[in-house]
Amino acid sequence: MILTETQIDYIATNLEFYGVAQNSLKEDLLDHICTYIEESNCTNFDTAYKEAIQNFGGHYAMGRLQQQTTLMVVLKKDLLRLRIVYATGFLAAFILSNGILFKIMHWPWAGILMFTGFVLLNFVFMPLFFYRRYKNGKATVTG
Repeated sequence: MILTETQIDYIATNLEFYGVAQNSLKEDLLDHICTYIEESNCTNFDTAYKEAIQNFGGHYAMGRLQQQTTLMVVLKKDLLRLRIVYATGFLAAFILSNGILFKIMHWPWAGILMFTGFVLLNFVFMPLFFYRRYKNGKATVTG
């Protein structure tokens, strides 16, 4: 069965109605549904469309896919933030502890290492740490 532009627009409109708002997800679902309908043996569009929707989990599953996709994007951003926080925390602690070791041993560059470690700790790690906590708290309140 070959789909017309009207039928494709009908499917796209229904996807928006089911709660799929993200364009990339909508285009992917539209492509999959159209491919399924074109490869099916049905000659009636309505029957083939209903069968395709049921095959993809029904009307409820379309909105659920949007929620899961949004959640994955948010989690991916949060994971990147978490990695940056841990990396800067480790770097600040490493430089600061080496600066303290250098100071105890009376080696050169101790003051520079300690200053760099304190700057990283207070002006990079701590703001990132509290920003991430703020974002996570905001996500749990609204989510």
